[in-house]
Amino acid sequence: MEPDLLRDPFPSPRLPLGTFLGGLGLQAAYTLLHPELREPFVSPRPAALSRLYYRSRDGWQAPLYRLPSSTGGEPVLLAHGLGGSALDFSLDSEISLAEALRKAGYSVYLWEHRADRSAIAPEHAGPFSADDVALADLDAAMDLVREDSGFPRLLWIGHGLGAQLLLLRLGLSGREGVAAGVYMQGAVRFPTLSSSGKIAGRVAELLPQSWILPGRRVQQLLSPWATESALHRGRLVHASGDLHAGLLRQIGRWFRVGHLCDSGGRIDIVEALERQAALVVQADGDPFCAFDAMEPAVEKMGAFRLKLEGGWGHLDSLVDRRAPVQVHQPILQFLEVWRRRCW
Repeated sequence: MEPDLLRDPFPSPRLPLGTFLGGLGLQAAYTLLHPELREPFVSPRPAALSRLYYRSRDGWQAPLYRLPSSTGGEPVLLAHGLGGSALDFSLDSEISLAEALRKAGYSVYLWEHRADRSAIAPEHAGPFSADDVALADLDAAMDLVREDSGFPRLLWIGHGLGAQLLLLRLGLSGREGVAAGVYMQGAVRFPTLSSSGKIAGRVAELLPQSWILPGRRVQQLLSPWATESALHRGRLVHASGDLHAGLLRQIGRWFRVGHLCDSGGRIDIVEALERQAALVVQADGDPFCAFDAMEPAVEKMGAFRLKLEGGWGHLDSLVDRRAPVQVHQPILQFLEVWRRRCW
């Protein structure tokens, strides 16, 4: 659960629980009796999505949600973060990154994978790691994108864990098939962790691999206390997802060793990266990806930087009203330079 979305989610210990619950009930009743006060979570969605299914080499199936352009333009694959879904990029037509890309002439593909609720597991499916998602699922999705779009290479954009999965693929398999990439708020170094943070990482590594934590339900229950905007609450209600222990175990290892690595902890992903056409997006108020958390990847890839200053949280680049000007426009300008590499 992203803590930057919440402000004092629980009552102060000095406030009697009965008083708190009574006030909450009165507030809810008043809101129900005055529907004109309730703002909508989301406005109408962008153009209708179509759904394609890919199959990974080990039998998993998952969807690519396609938002085609009228011109059949260059393909862009969007990868969502931990506890999210493909809807992260298309919650609201006015601030949707997917819609901005479509209007710019790109064919947009929203990627979901084996850790998402939409995935179809093969019979006798075993445990998996982030490596499996980054290699087997992502490679199969890329093959389908290229087949469907007719382009030999694609552009991709990842947010949070989505950015880290894209970087994992680059480090473990290379940049073949990728024209350029945008990496939004996905840390590769964790240098300031306290001993308690490393302990938490060790605990995550010990989770049973078959566990699925109810992240979707937790985020929905916490949505009434997300006070930033209706769009933040809408994201928690409509676009949230569950948490697979297979991903959490590998994330726990990243926290314990202090850097992005493969599931076995043998490969430092940054050291394995090559120079690439890349844009790295950083936010000054993001507790999960500080400005310096992506610097090694920026230097290794020779990436351009987009620094969001002014209190940008982890999800604000997706759901904040400032995003179309301060986030979408620089991303579109960057992609415009490299889109011909898809041909």
